[in-house]
Amino acid sequence: MFYPFFNYLFATPLFTITDNRPPSIYDILNAMLNFGKTDDEKVKISDLAKEGHTKIFDFSYPLSNYVNKDNFEIMILNKFLQRRIGFETFTAFKIQLNVKLNEIMPKYNKLFDALENWDIFLDGELTTREGFENNTANSENEINNTSENTTENIADLRSSNTPQNQLQNVRDGSYVTNYDYNTNTANSNDVSTTRGTTNSKNVNNYSETIKRSPADKIQIFKEMQENINSIYTLIFNDLEELFYSLV
Repeated sequence: MFYPFFNYLFATPLFTITDNRPPSIYDILNAMLNFGKTDDEKVKISDLAKEGHTKIFDFSYPLSNYVNKDNFEIMILNKFLQRRIGFETFTAFKIQLNVKLNEIMPKYNKLFDALENWDIFLDGELTTREGFENNTANSENEINNTSENTTENIADLRSSNTPQNQLQNVRDGSYVTNYDYNTNTANSNDVSTTRGTTNSKNVNNYSETIKRSPADKIQIFKEMQENINSIYTLIFNDLEELFYSLV
Protein backbone atom coordinates (compact mmCIF):
# COMPACT_ATOMS: atom_id res chain seq x y z
CA MET A 1 0.00 0.00 0.00
CA PHE A 2 1.07 3.59 -0.60
CA TYR A 3 -0.21 6.54 1.33
CA PRO A 4 0.28 10.15 0.19
CA PHE A 5 1.58 11.25 3.58
CA PHE A 6 4.62 8.97 3.23
CA ASN A 7 5.93 11.15 0.40
CA TYR A 8 7.21 13.68 2.88
CA LEU A 9 8.72 11.04 5.17
CA PHE A 10 10.42 8.82 2.68
CA ALA A 11 12.07 9.34 -0.66
CA THR A 12 10.49 6.29 -2.30
CA PRO A 13 7.11 4.67 -1.73
CA LEU A 14 7.05 1.80 0.72
CA PHE A 15 3.95 0.17 -0.66
CA THR A 16 2.06 -0.07 -3.87
CA ILE A 17 -1.21 1.79 -4.15
CA THR A 18 -4.05 -0.49 -3.13
CA ASP A 19 -6.10 1.73 -0.80
CA ASN A 20 -6.79 5.43 -1.21
CA ARG A 21 -7.97 5.84 2.37
CA PRO A 22 -5.69 7.71 4.82
CA PRO A 23 -3.33 5.69 7.02
CA SER A 24 -4.00 4.53 10.58
CA ILE A 25 -2.07 5.65 13.64
CA TYR A 26 -0.39 2.25 13.62
CA ASP A 27 0.78 2.75 10.00
CA ILE A 28 2.21 6.15 10.87
CA LEU A 29 4.07 5.00 14.01
CA ASN A 30 5.30 1.82 12.37
CA ALA A 31 6.69 3.78 9.42
CA MET A 32 8.38 6.32 11.70
CA LEU A 33 9.97 3.83 14.07
CA ASN A 34 10.58 0.65 12.08
CA PHE A 35 11.37 1.75 8.52
CA GLY A 36 14.63 0.20 7.34
CA LYS A 37 15.12 -1.90 10.52
CA THR A 38 15.54 -5.63 10.75
CA ASP A 39 12.91 -7.68 12.53
CA ASP A 40 15.10 -7.86 15.64
CA GLU A 41 15.47 -4.07 15.75
CA LYS A 42 11.83 -3.18 15.17
CA VAL A 43 9.78 -1.70 17.96
CA LYS A 44 7.02 -3.99 19.17
CA ILE A 45 3.43 -3.03 18.49
CA SER A 46 2.79 -2.65 22.23
CA ASP A 47 5.62 -0.10 22.43
CA LEU A 48 4.86 1.96 19.31
CA ALA A 49 2.87 4.60 21.19
CA LYS A 50 5.44 4.80 23.98
CA GLU A 51 8.38 5.22 21.60
CA GLY A 52 6.71 7.47 19.05
CA HIS A 53 4.32 9.79 20.93
CA THR A 54 6.83 12.66 21.04
CA LYS A 55 7.01 12.62 17.22
CA ILE A 56 3.25 13.19 16.97
CA PHE A 57 2.66 15.46 19.97
CA ASP A 58 5.49 17.85 19.12
CA PHE A 59 3.42 20.91 20.01
CA SER A 60 2.30 22.56 23.24
CA TYR A 61 -1.16 22.32 24.79
CA PRO A 62 -2.54 22.89 28.32
CA LEU A 63 -2.51 19.88 30.62
CA SER A 64 -3.24 19.56 34.32
CA ASN A 65 -0.21 19.22 36.58
CA TYR A 66 -1.88 16.14 38.04
CA VAL A 67 -1.80 14.30 34.71
CA ASN A 68 1.39 12.73 33.37
CA LYS A 69 1.94 14.11 29.86
CA ASP A 70 3.67 11.02 28.50
CA ASN A 71 0.98 8.65 29.79
CA PHE A 72 -1.74 10.97 28.49
CA GLU A 73 -0.34 11.00 24.94
CA ILE A 74 0.37 7.26 24.94
CA MET A 75 -3.20 6.55 26.03
CA ILE A 76 -4.62 8.62 23.17
CA LEU A 77 -2.44 6.87 20.58
CA ASN A 78 -3.26 3.40 21.90
CA LYS A 79 -6.95 4.27 21.93
CA PHE A 80 -6.87 5.23 18.24
CA LEU A 81 -4.02 2.94 17.18
CA GLN A 82 -6.05 1.11 14.55
CA ARG A 83 -8.07 4.14 13.47
CA ARG A 84 -7.31 5.96 10.24
CA ILE A 85 -6.68 9.68 10.42
CA GLY A 86 -9.42 11.85 8.99
CA PHE A 87 -7.17 13.95 6.77
CA GLU A 88 -5.32 13.41 3.52
CA THR A 89 -1.94 14.16 5.04
CA PHE A 90 -0.29 13.50 8.35
CA THR A 91 0.67 17.18 8.63
CA ALA A 92 -2.98 18.24 8.40
CA PHE A 93 -3.84 15.71 11.11
CA LYS A 94 -1.19 17.09 13.50
CA ILE A 95 -2.37 20.65 12.94
CA GLN A 96 -5.96 19.75 13.80
CA LEU A 97 -4.87 17.62 16.76
CA ASN A 98 -3.01 20.65 18.12
CA VAL A 99 -6.06 22.87 17.67
CA LYS A 100 -8.41 20.35 19.26
CA LEU A 101 -6.33 19.72 22.37
CA ASN A 102 -5.89 23.44 22.98
CA GLU A 103 -9.64 23.81 22.64
CA ILE A 104 -10.87 21.06 24.94
CA MET A 105 -8.18 20.58 27.57
CA PRO A 106 -8.81 23.72 29.68
CA LYS A 107 -12.25 22.42 30.72
CA TYR A 108 -11.04 18.87 31.31
CA ASN A 109 -8.07 20.09 33.33
CA LYS A 110 -10.52 21.55 35.84
CA LEU A 111 -12.05 18.11 36.28
CA PHE A 112 -8.64 16.51 36.76
CA ASP A 113 -7.72 19.16 39.32
CA ALA A 114 -10.98 18.68 41.22
CA LEU A 115 -10.50 14.92 41.49
CA GLU A 116 -6.89 15.23 42.56
CA ASN A 117 -7.77 17.66 45.36
CA TRP A 118 -10.54 15.41 46.63
CA ASP A 119 -9.28 13.40 49.60
CA ILE A 120 -11.79 10.57 49.51
CA PHE A 121 -10.58 9.00 52.75
CA LEU A 122 -11.01 12.15 54.80
CA ASP A 123 -13.78 14.06 53.13
CA GLY A 124 -17.26 13.57 54.48
CA GLU A 125 -20.32 15.34 55.73
CA LEU A 126 -19.68 18.57 57.57
CA THR A 127 -22.16 19.93 60.08
CA THR A 128 -21.65 23.24 61.85
CA ARG A 129 -23.68 24.25 64.87
CA GLU A 130 -23.59 27.66 66.51
CA GLY A 131 -25.28 28.95 69.63
CA PHE A 132 -24.80 30.44 73.05
CA GLU A 133 -25.16 29.42 76.66
CA ASN A 134 -26.61 31.77 79.28
CA ASN A 135 -25.80 30.77 82.86
CA THR A 136 -27.12 32.82 85.83
CA ALA A 137 -26.37 31.99 89.45
CA ASN A 138 -27.89 33.80 92.46
CA SER A 139 -27.01 33.17 96.11
CA GLU A 140 -28.29 34.93 99.25
CA ASN A 141 -26.89 34.42 102.72
CA GLU A 142 -28.40 35.63 106.02
CA ILE A 143 -26.71 35.24 109.42
CA ASN A 144 -28.56 36.04 112.68
CA ASN A 145 -26.56 36.32 115.88
CA THR A 146 -28.48 36.64 119.16
CA SER A 147 -26.91 36.80 122.66
CA GLU A 148 -28.70 37.38 126.02
CA ASN A 149 -26.96 37.78 129.38
CA THR A 150 -28.64 38.23 132.78
CA THR A 151 -26.68 39.04 135.98
CA GLU A 152 -28.21 39.35 139.44
CA ASN A 153 -26.25 40.34 142.56
CA ILE A 154 -27.91 40.20 145.97
CA ALA A 155 -26.24 41.32 149.21
CA ASP A 156 -28.04 40.41 152.48
CA LEU A 157 -26.45 41.61 155.72
CA ARG A 158 -28.13 40.78 158.98
CA SER A 159 -26.92 41.23 162.61
CA SER A 160 -28.34 41.07 166.14
CA ASN A 161 -27.13 42.96 169.16
CA THR A 162 -28.88 40.63 171.56
CA PRO A 163 -26.68 37.59 171.90
CA GLN A 164 -29.30 35.61 173.73
CA ASN A 165 -31.42 35.45 170.71
CA GLN A 166 -31.33 32.27 168.92
CA LEU A 167 -29.26 32.04 165.72
CA GLN A 168 -32.30 30.76 163.96
CA ASN A 169 -34.09 34.08 164.62
CA VAL A 170 -31.31 35.89 162.77
CA ARG A 171 -31.39 33.48 159.92
CA ASP A 172 -35.11 33.70 159.29
CA GLY A 173 -35.19 37.47 160.07
CA SER A 174 -37.65 37.24 162.90
CA TYR A 175 -35.35 39.08 165.27
CA VAL A 176 -32.50 41.25 164.00
CA THR A 177 -31.02 44.56 165.07
CA ASN A 178 -29.50 45.62 161.71
CA TYR A 179 -30.67 44.42 158.31
CA ASP A 180 -29.26 45.45 154.87
CA TYR A 181 -30.65 43.91 151.69
CA ASN A 182 -29.28 44.92 148.23
CA THR A 183 -30.39 43.53 144.90
CA ASN A 184 -28.60 44.31 141.55
CA THR A 185 -29.89 42.80 138.31
CA ALA A 186 -28.34 43.43 134.84
CA ASN A 187 -29.84 42.16 131.60
CA SER A 188 -28.24 42.39 128.10
CA ASN A 189 -29.76 41.17 124.80
CA ASP A 190 -27.72 41.60 121.59
CA VAL A 191 -29.20 40.71 118.23
CA SER A 192 -27.21 41.13 114.96
CA THR A 193 -28.22 40.16 111.39
CA THR A 194 -25.88 39.91 108.36
CA ARG A 195 -27.32 39.58 104.88
CA GLY A 196 -25.35 39.00 101.65
CA THR A 197 -26.47 38.47 98.02
CA THR A 198 -24.19 37.30 95.18
CA ASN A 199 -25.24 37.37 91.52
CA SER A 200 -23.22 35.93 88.63
CA LYS A 201 -24.12 35.73 84.93
CA ASN A 202 -22.06 34.02 82.20
CA VAL A 203 -22.86 34.14 78.48
CA ASN A 204 -20.77 31.82 76.27
CA ASN A 205 -20.93 31.74 72.48
CA TYR A 206 -19.84 28.48 70.85
CA SER A 207 -19.34 27.08 67.37
CA GLU A 208 -19.09 23.34 66.81
CA THR A 209 -18.12 21.51 63.61
CA ILE A 210 -18.88 17.82 63.23
CA LYS A 211 -17.09 15.93 60.46
CA ARG A 212 -18.20 12.50 59.36
CA SER A 213 -16.02 10.51 56.98
CA PRO A 214 -17.69 8.22 54.46
CA ALA A 215 -18.41 4.76 55.73
CA ASP A 216 -18.05 2.88 52.43
CA LYS A 217 -14.63 4.09 51.30
CA ILE A 218 -14.19 1.28 48.78
CA GLN A 219 -17.33 2.36 46.97
CA ILE A 220 -16.19 5.99 47.03
CA PHE A 221 -12.79 5.01 45.58
CA LYS A 222 -14.51 3.00 42.88
CA GLU A 223 -16.67 5.95 41.94
CA MET A 224 -13.59 8.18 41.79
CA GLN A 225 -11.89 5.81 39.34
CA GLU A 226 -15.04 5.72 37.24
CA ASN A 227 -15.06 9.51 37.17
CA ILE A 228 -11.44 9.59 35.97
CA ASN A 229 -12.25 7.09 33.23
CA SER A 230 -15.26 9.17 32.30
CA ILE A 231 -13.03 12.22 31.76
CA TYR A 232 -10.84 10.27 29.35
CA THR A 233 -13.94 8.97 27.61
CA LEU A 234 -15.12 12.53 27.07
CA ILE A 235 -11.72 13.49 25.66
CA PHE A 236 -11.76 10.52 23.29
CA ASN A 237 -15.23 11.46 22.13
CA ASP A 238 -14.03 14.99 21.35
CA LEU A 239 -11.08 13.61 19.37
CA GLU A 240 -13.29 11.32 17.29
CA GLU A 241 -13.78 14.01 14.64
CA LEU A 242 -10.07 13.85 13.79
CA PHE A 243 -10.33 10.27 12.57
CA TYR A 244 -11.79 8.51 9.62
CA SER A 245 -15.44 7.70 10.14
CA LEU A 246 -16.20 4.09 10.98
CA VAL A 247 -18.64 2.32 8.68
